[in-house]
Amino acid sequence: MHIIIHVPDAINPYGRFLKDFLEVMIRKLVKNAHKKTPTIKTLPEIMSLLQQEIVEFEEQVNEDKFNENSLVELADQANFSFLAYVALRMQGVGHGPK
Repeated sequence: MHIIIHVPDAINPYGRFLKDFLEVMIRKLVKNAHKKTPTIKTLPEIMSLLQQEIVEFEEQVNEDKFNENSLVELADQANFSFLAYVALRMQGVGHGPK
């Protein structure tokens, strides 16, 4: 599957960062796809994992914010937000009219 998105002018200056961020997120999602998190974890469990990722990011920044792992920890946080989104969608939560 390919996804093509329009980057609005308001955030265009950050477009290259968005591309890199999404690529790291996807790489980590693929690496952990076997865990099937949104289907086997409850929302509280997913939120707990997200909170753990926030702590890991804080620890990484305090240790060495210039290490690439600082960026990876942020992608991990975003992934748990995404996994919670998937879990809610699978439970029937939808968006209203646009």
